[in-house]
Amino acid sequence: MRLSTSTNIYFNRPDGSKAEITESISRCAQAGYRVMDMNFHDCCTFRNGFVTDRYQDWLEEIARCASDFGITFSQAHAPFYNFCDDAFARRDEMDRMIRRAIQCAAKLGIPWIVIHAGTDFAAADWQKRSLEKNLRYFRPLLDLAAREGVGLAIENLWDLNIAPLRRYTAQPEEVLELVDRLDSPMAGICCDVEHAVIMGQDPAAVLRLFGGRLKATHISDVIDTAADHLLPFTGKTQWPPIMEALRETGYAGDFTYEIHRYTASMPEKVVPDALAYSVKVGKYLLSL
Repeated sequence: MRLSTSTNIYFNRPDGSKAEITESISRCAQAGYRVMDMNFHDCCTFRNGFVTDRYQDWLEEIARCASDFGITFSQAHAPFYNFCDDAFARRDEMDRMIRRAIQCAAKLGIPWIVIHAGTDFAAADWQKRSLEKNLRYFRPLLDLAAREGVGLAIENLWDLNIAPLRRYTAQPEEVLELVDRLDSPMAGICCDVEHAVIMGQDPAAVLRLFGGRLKATHISDVIDTAADHLLPFTGKTQWPPIMEALRETGYAGDFTYEIHRYTASMPEKVVPDALAYSVKVGKYLLSL
C-alpha cells in the first residue's frame, strides 16, 4: 500500500480560482508524492480542458507532466450525477463526460475509477428501484470499462445533509449488494472513510465488510459536516483501527487522500510545507 493523493489536494484556491492539474502534479511531486488520483469530477464541474473538444491534448499535457515529475496515477474519480432522476436535464452531456473519464483513465494507465451510485428519490420502494436502476446503468458502463481495462469502484456515500431522505449506498450493505449483483471482475468498491464516520458507522468494520471487493480508498478526516475532507489527525477519526483493518483485509490498492479543504484557504507561501507535512502524516499512518 502506497501513499497517494487526489489532484484536488491543490485545486481550490483562496481567491476562488482553480489550479491547473499540472500545477497540482508538480507541487505534489516536489512535496514527496509519487502516486496520485486523477480527479475528473473537478475537471467536469469547473469546466477545464477536459470538457472541450481538445481534451486529448489536455490529457497528453497531464501525462507528460506526470512522467516528467515521476508521478503514477493509480486511481481516478469519475464525474457523477443522479442518473436515477428521470428528469435530470443534462443526462447526455454527463454520460458523455463519464465515458470520456473512463477512456482518459485508460490512457493514463489507471486501473480503477471511482464513481457514485444514483438514488430514485421519487419511488416509494426507493431502495428496490434504486438497485434496479443502478444495475441497468452500470452494466453497459462496465462493458465499456472492460474494453478499456479500467474497473469501476463504487463509493459509499452519506445522506445526513438530506435527512429524512435517504441516499442509496450510504449504508455499506447497499454498496455490497450492488457490487455483488453486478457480478463482474471490473466492479469493485471505494471505501470513503470519512463518509462512514459521518454516518456514525465504524469505518474499520466497514472496511472488513467490503473485504476483497475493496479496490480504492478515499482518506480524510472530519470534525462535522461543515468541516470535512481534512488531513488525518485534524478531526475526530480514530486511525489505528482503520490501518489494522486495511492490513487484515489484504487491501492491495493505495492509501489515497481526498482532502481538498486542506490547502483551499492557505496562502501560496505555506502550501509547499503543508504538502510536505501531509506526506509525513501519510507515511506515519502507513507505518501503523
